This record gives sequence, structure tokens and C-alpha cells, in this order.
Amino acid sequence: MSSPPTMNIDAPIAGEPVPGKNLQKQQSFQTVTTKKGASSKPSPSKRKTALTVVQTLMLVLALSLSTYSYASLDSMDMEAGADGNNASEMLVRTEGRSADSICTEGGAEIFLGSDLNENGYLDDEEVTSSTKVCHGKEGLSGPQGAPGSTGGTTNGLIETEVLSAGGIYCSQGGLMIHSGTDVNSNGLLEEVERQTSVPVCDGLVGSNGNDGSIGTNGADGAAGAPALVEQYRPPTSVCSSGIILDFGIDDGRLNGIAFDGILHADEIRTSLKICNSPLEYGPISDFANGAANGVTTNCDAIAWMKQQQMILMAGVNGIDGCELWVSAGTESSTHLLLDINPTGDSLPGQYLGIQSVQTLDGERLFFDADDGIHGRELWVSDGSEEGTQRVVHSGQSVALSSAAQAVHWMNGIVVVDSSGALYWCDATAVYPLFEHSMFTVEQQQSLVLHTEGMSNLGQELLHANDTRLWFSAETNTDVEPYMLTSTGQFMSWSLNEQGASNPRTPLVIEGGVVVVAEAQFGRQLVHLLDDGNSNWLTTLQNQATGNPTTIVAEHLGIHLVNGKLVFDALTSGVDPQLWGHEIATGTTQVLSSIIAAPGDWAGGIIHGDRLWFDCVAPQVAHEICSSDGTVSGTRVETDLRPGLASSNILSFASHGDTLFFLASGKIDGVETGSTLWQSTSGEISLAYDPWPGLNNNSASGTYGGLLLTEHHLLFAAHDGVRGHEIHAWSHGQVTDDWLIW
Repeated sequence: MSSPPTMNIDAPIAGEPVPGKNLQKQQSFQTVTTKKGASSKPSPSKRKTALTVVQTLMLVLALSLSTYSYASLDSMDMEAGADGNNASEMLVRTEGRSADSICTEGGAEIFLGSDLNENGYLDDEEVTSSTKVCHGKEGLSGPQGAPGSTGGTTNGLIETEVLSAGGIYCSQGGLMIHSGTDVNSNGLLEEVERQTSVPVCDGLVGSNGNDGSIGTNGADGAAGAPALVEQYRPPTSVCSSGIILDFGIDDGRLNGIAFDGILHADEIRTSLKICNSPLEYGPISDFANGAANGVTTNCDAIAWMKQQQMILMAGVNGIDGCELWVSAGTESSTHLLLDINPTGDSLPGQYLGIQSVQTLDGERLFFDADDGIHGRELWVSDGSEEGTQRVVHSGQSVALSSAAQAVHWMNGIVVVDSSGALYWCDATAVYPLFEHSMFTVEQQQSLVLHTEGMSNLGQELLHANDTRLWFSAETNTDVEPYMLTSTGQFMSWSLNEQGASNPRTPLVIEGGVVVVAEAQFGRQLVHLLDDGNSNWLTTLQNQATGNPTTIVAEHLGIHLVNGKLVFDALTSGVDPQLWGHEIATGTTQVLSSIIAAPGDWAGGIIHGDRLWFDCVAPQVAHEICSSDGTVSGTRVETDLRPGLASSNILSFASHGDTLFFLASGKIDGVETGSTLWQSTSGEISLAYDPWPGLNNNSASGTYGGLLLTEHHLLFAAHDGVRGHEIHAWSHGQVTDDWLIW
């Protein structure tokens, strides 16, 4: 089965139950909660109450960070020594801020630092970092409402309660921070008025000696890293008016730089994102200006640049052909980046897509394109016009064909060129893979010797992790797998003594990689071990004829779920079934007798310790299924278009506790067309319909797929006014990444 070129929501698909047959009824796990066209947005709360909650949250976050920092320092290993002084405690102080030129409506200021003089108060000279949080401007007066009953004023209050050691909240004692509204205006936050209560616990005190005496203090530790807070505006593509607060410690964690006064990305411990309006969504492009399609077949590649906070994509405007466009995530920021082929279509990303790679020079996007002069070659972009160019080094470029593949490896990209050779590239260099400067001269000579006579490298298998690269190569018509490490080790396997093993569909697991390969008993799963050995895992065969299997993991692929390899295989009938192989016991079995064609359209995705995939099942047709790798834990999850009508599941994305997918459904009997849906804790609802209304079908996902960023979900859809264009939907309000007030 394959994806249809058009979104005919009533079209039958292979394996779909025949209408009118008396088939067993399957339970529907669907709970639709959103009306068609809605966007699942909570009602805004009143300004004063929301502001109280926001300030309380920021105070609690800052106090928690201070406690975390102190506990982190207290837990560091110290060598025993003479009595010494205790390290300074991290403190936080908040102050109200009157209206001024910075905060025209007033606000608050948060100060962080170390209590150097140990007086229990953060003095001005001890402050190492501060941030301002301003109240929003007061809105214009609305029309006068009807008089209400007389009542008292209410105020938000915060109170702290000392927690003794050994309690249910804090084993070492601490504070409980209560917040709420002083409903009866008596100046006290009574228990019935509390809205939130958050414990902030003390760190663990050092243990006594074996004889019961108090142990002596260790040597003075190094000065603790200061806590930092940074405030900045969110991307306009997500929130038009709001703030983001990053809380962290200037300790040089991972790639950060310690004690430089800058809060680097790896030093951030938590963030608070606040927006005073619902998050943004809608079309961000109109390449073709009107009803014509700006996104279409072979012109639908798209990628997100996290460092630059930019979207790079292919689009056609009817004038310049299919070329490279860039956007900050709003329609006003979307523009043609470069007309690579002035005489025709460059079709950026036609074969490789657009792939983001973290190089030594920063984030770069690699893609294939045809400039009309050199043919289809490898290109790179940093998101700017001047930084978008062919990858050329010392006159060496990389020509590509429809068989091209690419994979990220060692701060660059390994790509199969049109001649079947492997090249390593970054933004400035091109090397034949085995002549890369990461290898010594001796290693390069050895690798050239090992690979002499090989052809069609990487065309069947090309996969990598941080240190290993697996690829296939042909020698005298025998196609087998090979492995190269970043330290120059070379490994080979001969899996099929009678011919080519044609390895495909790799999955890295502990000790090596699992692939599907050919042996004398057909296509099977085999574990290629890092030491050069191999272990065949399955012995599947056609149940009707006894012939070797020929279709294994071609649609769903191979996924590791709770210690089990879950994959699709055709062993009977006309459609593949769902299979599971338990690594510990070596047991292989069919996971469902009714589920067919797993992953045929959308593949599969791991979400919440389960594998989610599109499937065909009795009474529900084409829907979503999931599995935990067991027979009892494999089930049908949806019936978005109740009965035998297919929901045409096209693409998945997972963020936190929420699964997103493009599919067709019904709400209150009304067809939605292909739209964006969400599933959280088993509750399924419509997230975003680009073209709401009766009988309107935005055909979302007909071109391209579903791209998840830290801010958005990006996909192509039709809104009834313009053709197929790129739409962005901010997911933070649903996934609780953002506080809306």
C-alpha cells in the first residue's frame, strides 16, 4: 500500500473490510471534545488573579532554583579535611516595582545571589543577577455593566509555613509556600482561600560518624556558581506579546562556560514562558499568491533551524519556479531566499529533503538542488542568501541522483553521490569518506585497501550514531553490510553465503544494530554485533506456501518497545501483520490477528512507551493502532470516521504527553477533512482545522509531512483562499509549555 496522490476521503484502500460483512465490532477508544474549527484554547482568567498566579509561579521557580543550586553544591564530593566554614547560601529576593520608564504599569524585580555575610538577607552588594517582570498595559475601558451587589475588595496573598523534618513533604524540613486570594479581606490567607501550595525542601544534612559523634566539617569548597535569570521576548510566530524567563546556574554544565555571567543553553535548569494571548496559528506562506499551490509534489521539503529560529523550505510562486524560501514563522517574514536556478526549477530537497546538521561552524542545512548549470548537487545554507551555496572544496563537489542518501555523522553529513561513492561534507569541506582527516594516514591507507573493488556504497543501507557508521556495499554482485567507527576501525559481515544479503531498515540497539537481510530462508531480522559477529533473530516463512518471506519491515520499520522488536511482515494474506520479537527470550509472534497493514501510510512513532502506527482493522477501516510489544497490549486506538470509512492517517509527531497526527475525522457527524488532531491520556480532539466549515477539506498533509519544532507543528494545507501552503500551529498551550494569561 502507498499514499494516494489525492485526499479522497471515501476512497477504499487495500485490506479494508468489505462493506456489509458481519465482522466483529471493535471498541472505539475515541473521545472527541472539540467542535469543528476550534483550536482548544482555554478561557482567559481575570487580570489581577492571573497576575498573582504568574508572580507566585516566578517566585516559587526562583526559590526552587535557589534550593536546587544549594543542594547541588552541598552534594559535591569533598575531600576530608580540617574544620572549615560553610559555603554561602544562595538567596532570592523579590521587590515590587513602581511605574517608571521601563515598566509603565509597574511590576516586580527578582534578585539572585549568594549570602556572603550570612545574615540571611540578600544585600544589594551580594546580587549577581536580576530580572524585571512588568505588568501589561491596562486595556481601554469597556462599556459600563449593570450594577452588581456590594462586596469587598480581594487581594492576592502569599504566606509561608515552616515544615519540620520528617514530614510527608520534606524529610529534612523546609518551607511550604501558599498562595491564594484574600476573599474576606481580613489580611490573612486562610486555608479555604489557598489556591496553590508548593513545598521547598532543605538539602540533606551530612551524616554523623560511626561512633555517633558529629563529623567535622570538610575543607572549604570552591565558590558556588551564581544563579542567573534571563528574560527575553518570545518568537513572534508563537506569541505576539509575552516574556520568557530562563532560570539557571552559571556552572559551565555540558557546553556552557562557568562564571562568565552568561546563561548558556546547557546551564538553563527551567524556563517560564508567559503569553498574554492565545498562541499563534495559521498560514505562514502564500508562495503563489492566491488559489495556486505553493507546495506541491517534489516541491515540499521543509526544515527548522533551531539556532537561527528560522524555517527553510521549498516553494513555488509561479514566476521563479520551485526555489528556496525562508521564514521566521510568520507570513510577513516569509520571502524567497535564493533563486538557485534562474532558468527553471531547482527543486531543493527533492531527493535528500532538507537536513539540519550541527557542524563545527554552527547549524547548517544540507539539501540537493539543481542550479541549471552543474546538475543536481549537494548544497548548504546557514539561512542567509550569502551563506547558501554549493558544497565545493578544492574544486570537488558532490553530484547526486535519485538513489542519493545522506546521514549525519561526525559534525557533518555522509552522502552517497551519483557514482555510488561515499563523501563526508560540512559547510566548507568535501572528502572521500575514507580519506577524511579524522583518520591517520595509516588508517586512510588501510581503509582504501579494505574498500578496494567496492561499488554502490550506501545505496541499500546508510545509518549512523555518534561513533559508528553502517553502510552497504557491492562486491562482485554480493551486497553486504559494513561498519566504520570514528577511530578508524573497519568491520564487515558476510550474511548470505549464497548471494547478496541486501541489508536494510536499521535500528541501533545495545551491542550493535538490527537490520533486515536476505538469507537462504528469506528476509529476516539479524543483529550485527559491534565485535563483527552476527545473530539471526527470526525464521519467518509464508504460512500458506512455506516459501521464504520477502516483505519484512518495509512500511512500519523496526522499533524497540519495552525490550521487544516490533515490525511488520507479510507471512499470509495480502497485507502485512504486526510482529514482535522478544530479545531476552528469542520468542517471535504475531501481535494481532485482526490488525493489518501496520504503518502502511504513516509509519510508526514511539510515544508514551508504546508504538503508535496507522493500521487497518475490522469495523473501523484505516485508523490508528498502538502496541506495547505484547499481544494483550496491542489494540485499535481510534475510529475518527465511525464505521467502515477510513480516516487516512498520514503523519505523526510526539511532544511530551501529547501525540499529534494528520487525519480525517468526524465531529458530531460533520466531516473535518484532513486536519491536525491531538491525543493526550487517551482523549482525542481536533487541534487545528486550516479550513473549517461544512464540507470543507484542507487536505492537510497531502504534500510533505508533519514537522515538529520546539514551538510549532508545520505542515502544508489548503485554507480555501490560497492553495496548498505552509501552516504553523503553536503547540505550547496544549502541551503546557506556556502559561496563557
